[in-house]
Amino acid sequence: GFAIHGVPAAHETVERDGGGRCKFLGYVVEFGGWTVYHSGDTMLYDGMIERLQRWQIDVALLPINGSKPERRVAGNLDAREAAQLARDLQVPCAIPMHYEMFEFNTADPGEFLAACRDLGANGRLLKAGERWSSSELRF
Repeated sequence: GFAIHGVPAAHETVERDGGGRCKFLGYVVEFGGWTVYHSGDTMLYDGMIERLQRWQIDVALLPINGSKPERRVAGNLDAREAAQLARDLQVPCAIPMHYEMFEFNTADPGEFLAACRDLGANGRLLKAGERWSSSELRF
């Protein structure tokens, strides 16, 4: 079975609709002894780390394209912020996303990997179409 948990995501802040529901979500998915966090579009927000610490996340998929206006993207983590989040959550494997998708999106995954090395986080870069196996995970 799968358990899927919606968690708030924020472009600049956590936005809510008229009913108090979060407009944007990331997801924590638990299955077969694994826990994966797909942040979706998000920036850091107050309480984010504490909210996510309720799970022992094995793999985190984190945006790295930042919030630079010239990239014309909604606010997201930049490479260093994503690496810091992975470190703060003690994620065994953080995989960057939101780069090389569009011509204007010039985020550099090498910056993420360098930040991971600097901060002691475990970053893993996947090229388009590349497969990843849990056997590569180092606990």
